Amino acid sequence: MKKTLLVIKREFIIRVKKKSFIIMTVLVPLLFACLAIVPALISQIKSDKDKVIVVLDDSGIIADKLENAGTIKFVNDAKPIDSLKNDLLKNDNYAVLHIEKSENNEKTTGNITIYSQQVVGSEVSNTVKGQIKSVSAQIKLKEYDISTEQIMQVLNPDLNFKTIQLGEDGKEKVSHTEALTGLAMICGVIIFMIILMFGIQIMRSIIEEKSSRIVEIIISSIKPMHLLLGKIVAIALVVLTQILIWIVVFGIIILIAQSQFSDIINQIQDYLQVVSFAKMLVCFILYLIFGYLLYASLFAIVGSGVDNEADTQQLQMIASVPLMIGYLIMFIVSAQPDNPLALWGSMIPFTSPIVMLARIPFGVSWFEIILSLAILAATFILFTWIAARIYRIGILMYGKKASFKEIIKWIKYKH
Repeated sequence: MKKTLLVIKREFIIRVKKKSFIIMTVLVPLLFACLAIVPALISQIKSDKDKVIVVLDDSGIIADKLENAGTIKFVNDAKPIDSLKNDLLKNDNYAVLHIEKSENNEKTTGNITIYSQQVVGSEVSNTVKGQIKSVSAQIKLKEYDISTEQIMQVLNPDLNFKTIQLGEDGKEKVSHTEALTGLAMICGVIIFMIILMFGIQIMRSIIEEKSSRIVEIIISSIKPMHLLLGKIVAIALVVLTQILIWIVVFGIIILIAQSQFSDIINQIQDYLQVVSFAKMLVCFILYLIFGYLLYASLFAIVGSGVDNEADTQQLQMIASVPLMIGYLIMFIVSAQPDNPLALWGSMIPFTSPIVMLARIPFGVSWFEIILSLAILAATFILFTWIAARIYRIGILMYGKKASFKEIIKWIKYKH
């Protein structure tokens, strides 16, 4: 046990001192802040120069109703279109808007064209189209003697719609499907990324030690099983350390820029109202730990059976496919929480870390959760034992990639 603790300490210190750990610890919160804050800051940067659009309205029904918007200014002109296009080439006007008259109905427009020396930006294009559509709609409504208020009532009826979940005791609880779906997706994605990212680290660590032959010295003083467990636990601690740092940094960022994160804060409050936060947090931590431990043992098997990282593609894919299947089932759970595939996916240990977390916000009994965790823990113990038997032989194999037949022999080998 003492030697295993030494391995854990050594692996932990080595990894937290790596540049990749420091970069990821700093980079993830920084990217989060940039994605949340930078777009808002960029949207506030506006051009100071007015975009003057000269309007020639042959229909006579649109031009007077166009309103200036920000830096976009509309100026009416009755000159012929050819003359206006020539003027556009000589002055600083942004564009010429030509609204032709309809040949069939004097109360509608014909072709609408924007002439400019440069490509018209989406802001200008959307503003012009939006205003013309709005004016045309108002003219039509007036023609049919329908008010704007009436048409809005038809298109956007005031519905007092809500969903109520009845508990076993008959107690009513308001449920927010969007909030539950969002929470399920967030938890599933986090579990998927962490298990895959740090599981691969286990594999690479084993390959690096095999390549440098340092493992030959290490196993002379410690059993392969203890060495493998030390690696797995050390990286698990690295994961938890990084997550705790991210949580603290994210909290600081949100406090600094509360106005920019008001929507996120409101969504989190909605989540806490419709699901037991304590239950979700406990299950998240347990499934994260046991899910990581299971896949860490799988990736340890991959690392033990190859001699270099270039040979890991096929075996790595086999180890990753179940996790990806769980990720896909998560989307089914969000749309159909009562789907039989959701139940089986939350019990099968290779998919349960993602699928069960996607189900919990929609209501899962503690019996199902405990049963799922028990199966997951038992599978982890089994595969760790298998990984240790492969690891003890595979770490000393050099020069070739082991076949499936050889790996099975290593599991059966006794010494």
